[in-house]
Amino acid sequence: MQEENRLRIERLVDGYLEQRRALNWSPRTIESYRSHLKAFISYLAAETNTEELDAVTPALLRRYQTYLYHWTDSRGRGRTLATQGARLSALRSFLRDLVRTEVLAHDPSSTLALPKRRQQLPRVILTKREIARLLRAPDCSTPLGCRDRAVIEVLYATGIRNAELRGLQMSDLDLVGGVAQIRKGKNAKDRVVPLGRAAVTAVREYLEAGRPQLLAGRRSDSTPAETLFLSRSGRPLQALGVIEPLRRHARRIRLKKAVTPHTLRHSCATHMLQGRADLRYIQALLGHGSLATTQIYTQVEVTDLKAVHRRCHPRERGMRLP
Repeated sequence: MQEENRLRIERLVDGYLEQRRALNWSPRTIESYRSHLKAFISYLAAETNTEELDAVTPALLRRYQTYLYHWTDSRGRGRTLATQGARLSALRSFLRDLVRTEVLAHDPSSTLALPKRRQQLPRVILTKREIARLLRAPDCSTPLGCRDRAVIEVLYATGIRNAELRGLQMSDLDLVGGVAQIRKGKNAKDRVVPLGRAAVTAVREYLEAGRPQLLAGRRSDSTPAETLFLSRSGRPLQALGVIEPLRRHARRIRLKKAVTPHTLRHSCATHMLQGRADLRYIQALLGHGSLATTQIYTQVEVTDLKAVHRRCHPRERGMRLP
């Protein structure tokens, strides 16, 4: 592909994403779309002789879909169906917009079918006893231990995502009311989540004994931090700044399961369901756009269902045959 043609396509992508920004798409979603569209441009340049978008055909898109399916990295690992679907979905949205803005006369992706994804059960769910052990793992006599205890309490109490936790600002907290504002969660949606008494207590202790010491580590020329959870250097946490402490505490208590923020999210939802919470309340807590997404947690209760079956079914209780 000639450089001027590549630059022309990239400018169209920039214009498309700038319009998404004006439509209040989240920065993370915009950067994700940029990455997916950049991958398609690279495919056009390396794998085809196509120079212009108006030369893209349904057949070419089907070949691209096959390419995504068979692609592997140097370790032989392929892309998940979720990633394949996200790349094709971003491309389809981009091409549709070009038709809408009359850059293209027709949409070559109109017949493109996205890969069908299986709804998978959460891989790891912690038991209530394992959660209790994890909560006792941080050394709350240190600023970082105090922070980690508050992080675990908040993740388990609310089921919020890693990015949502890191995005929490001081002004988002209402400790008297026991709630937190989640701003620009997934798909740029805001919501309010209850913290619960234990999480409120842990956050108060962190604000009194942990955060001031972490904040003192910031350079004097830095602007004041409004982010709730801070790193050792007093700066907002990065993604691994949440994940690595969880892994470390899990190793400390010899927990065999992989522990991530999403593990605590799944555990929160599962334990709420076991406590007979209505699915729609769990949907609101987790910020799911569709109840169908939340219903996946009904399938992880099979152990409880078996226990009830043993206790209640006539045949399990020794019903005799006539």
